[in-house]
Amino acid sequence: MKKINTALLISIMSLISLTTYAAPPVNTEVCDDWASKAGSYMLFRQMNTPIHEAMENAIGNVTRGLLLSAYQQPVAETNEGKQQAIDNFKNKTYGDCISQME
Repeated sequence: MKKINTALLISIMSLISLTTYAAPPVNTEVCDDWASKAGSYMLFRQMNTPIHEAMENAIGNVTRGLLLSAYQQPVAETNEGKQQAIDNFKNKTYGDCISQME
């Protein structure tokens, strides 16, 4: 019985020490917002919206930088390619944001 109690106690202490050193959860809401903006900006790009018109929707230097990054990408020829470009840009933006928060 003592062996079982000792093993149980060691197991519980191990779990407590693991949770003590675990990284705090990341608030992904901010990254979701940035990914949404990225998708909108890449949509403008894929629709061949002139950059000066798209710039009207970008407020702030970081937001404008994201828009300019979208406009550095080529316009795809097919609808599938356009959607893939939008998805890729959104996913990259989200991933970059999460990396910055860790």
